[in-house]
Parts: sequence; structure tokens; C-alpha cells
Amino acid sequence: MTTKLTSDEAIRFFNEHFPEGCSYNENYSQVAAIRSGSNGQEVNLRFQRLGNQLQFLASLYDKAPAIKEQVKIAILATLTAMEELQNASGESLLFSNATLGGSPSGGIVLAGLVIAYEHVYNDLDTIDQNRLLHATESLANQIASWMDSTANPSFNALEDTVDCWRNQKFANFAVNGPILHVGGLGLYLDVLSSHASATDYPKYDVLYKYGTYVMDRWSTLDPSETMASLAIGGLVTINSGRKFFPSSGYNAYVGMGLAWLAHGIAYTGSTGVIPDCRLINDSQKINNFYRNTFDSQPDMKAYEISEPADFTGEQLKEETILAVVEQGYTRTEIDQLRSAHLDSSTGYLYTLSWNGDVAFLIALDKAVRTSGETVFLANEVNDGSSVIVAYARVGEAAAHRAMAGFAGMLQRGILTVTDGK
Repeated sequence: MTTKLTSDEAIRFFNEHFPEGCSYNENYSQVAAIRSGSNGQEVNLRFQRLGNQLQFLASLYDKAPAIKEQVKIAILATLTAMEELQNASGESLLFSNATLGGSPSGGIVLAGLVIAYEHVYNDLDTIDQNRLLHATESLANQIASWMDSTANPSFNALEDTVDCWRNQKFANFAVNGPILHVGGLGLYLDVLSSHASATDYPKYDVLYKYGTYVMDRWSTLDPSETMASLAIGGLVTINSGRKFFPSSGYNAYVGMGLAWLAHGIAYTGSTGVIPDCRLINDSQKINNFYRNTFDSQPDMKAYEISEPADFTGEQLKEETILAVVEQGYTRTEIDQLRSAHLDSSTGYLYTLSWNGDVAFLIALDKAVRTSGETVFLANEVNDGSSVIVAYARVGEAAAHRAMAGFAGMLQRGILTVTDGK
């Protein structure tokens, strides 16, 4: 195994994935097309991708002095693209309606804005400072109002009896979006709040419930209670059978959201300091589930949808799907998850870097390489890139998970990445 400096590989990544870099390849992450909307992505997905981009750029900014100006230009271009996004009703996602009940993008964008405020704000002119602060406060206020609103289905379902299917618990709402939203708010409160301590925030109890209920109510734990998987979850009224099953992409986002939300439970004053909070340990239980998956699957692959209550992480079987269909649930979204992202589903777990588990990331590099989710260039035979850089070349979905992963590494002081050998 060869290690490389995280900061060096993040610079390599920037140069390949951003138009402001020196070796931009538009086929990797489609950053320019996402900014302009020319790739035809749905508006909420574009918002999410821009949030991933901003997290990465703002985290890289003060760790790459040689390209600092180019990174700042990219940050402002990303902010401009965010400001221009509107839903079908002509409402601004950033300032009035971030579709919090139907998309995980709001929390992802807020996290990026908070990191930019912490690391870039003082180097901006007054106009751009005001733009950044206005965007950050507007989105934080949206989430704070939404999280305990009776118009929020996840809040209404917080205290619901938790059901179980084949020993896999599942929440009565999709958990990943709400946890990312309140997680982004946790980062905001830690860095920008005027409260002396986390418990002084008037809605602290709501944040605490969202965070602790992930493990205490909605997760399926192994007998030692050190490994946790979460089913995707879904409203009682939703007929999709996918809600009964774990997913690498969903679990990875829940783990990232928990690591962010820890900042709202125990203030540190910085996104770069890991809070002394149980939610960090809770997030790492998701890591442990996938460590066991790596050890159990012959190709070390983590699947986008896997068997219920199965701590080996086996891919969902046809017979299990048929058992769900027999109960009246549809399989359309199950089949989509089974067939989509087969080239990138293990690397989705890079977003778990935010909980600071270095040993897990080393194991993940090996798993991503072993499962074949990489594109190494011809000139890298002797001087190979890191696995996370090679993974990001697979496609734009992979690239944006890698951005969030790099952001976590840069924020948490994880100094090296590996070639996965």
C-alpha cells in the first residue's frame, strides 16, 4: 500500500474536475454543465451536486495556496449557480423553498455554505461576503423552520412505532434527507450561532431526537451493537418496496449527516474539530457494518440495495423482492437500485470520512479498488493516483460523492489517502 498526501490528491482532483483547473475533463463530474444546467439534470439534483462542489472547494481553499485564486473563482461560480436555481413555481431553492421534504440537497448545500463562511468569507469583498452570509442564513432559517413543522412528514413520524420486516427495522420516512438537513443546521449553529452552548438553542431537543433516534429507533444492530445498517425507509402511504432494505448510498449519507449533527449537540467552534458526542460513535457503527461487508463479499463490494438484517451486505436477492411484491409493494425502485450505480456503489461510502475513522477509509480504498470502481490513466502505471481520485473518474455521481469525501478528510485532518493495494 502506497500513501499520498490528501491535499496533493485533492489538488489533482480539482484540476481534473473543475473548469478552473489546469486539466479539466468535462466527462468526469460535468461541473460546468451542472452550473449551467445544460446536462438536463433535475433542479433539486443540481442543487445537491452544487452543495457537494462547494463543500470540496471551501475545504480545499486554505490548504492549496498555489491555486487559491482559482479555487476562489470556482467557489463564487458555484454560489452564483446556486443563487440562480428555481423550482417549477419560480421559487428560489436557496432563499425560499429548498424542497426539504423531497430532496436531501438542502442540508448538503448548507454544509458547503458554512464551510465557505468559515474558510473563505474573510478573503471575499464586501459584496460577495454579503451574498455568502445571506445565502447561509436564508437556508439555515428554512431548515430550522421546517424540521419541527407539522407540514414536515418526518417530524410527524418521529415518534411512530417502528416496524420491522425480516428483522430489519425501517422508519416511516426516508431517513437520509432529514438527517442531512438537521446535520447541516448543526454545522451552522456550531460556527455561526450566538448561543454559548448547544443546549441553549431553543430547538436543541428536536436536533437531539433526530440524531439519537437513528441508532436508538431506526437502525438494525448486530448482537454486539457495534454494527448498524439502516433501511431506506419511507412514508406509510408510499407503496415502494425499497423502504425495507439497506443501501450503501443512503447509509453513507446518514452517517455523514450524523457527523455533522454532532456539531449541533456539542459545539466545537469549527467544522474541523470532531465533537465529543455519541453521534460520532453512532456514525462509525455504519462504518463497521461496511467493514464487515468488505470482509464478507468476494469482491469487497457494497451494494446500493442489500438483503435485510444481513451483516454480510449481500446483494438483494430476487426471492426477497418477490416476497415484498407478494405483500402488495412495487419493485420499480428496487430494480432501479439493483441495476444503477453498480460501478460506484462502494465508493459512495467516502462521505463517511466526516466521522474521522482513518482505518475505515484505508479499508474502503482497498474495497473500491478490488470491486473495480476505478479508472486509472495510462500514465499512472508507475505514479498512480489515489483510489479516491481514480474512483471519481467513473462518472458524475461518483465524482460528487468523492467531493464530499475529500471535504470530510480535509476538514477532519486526515492527512493521507492510499492506492488501495
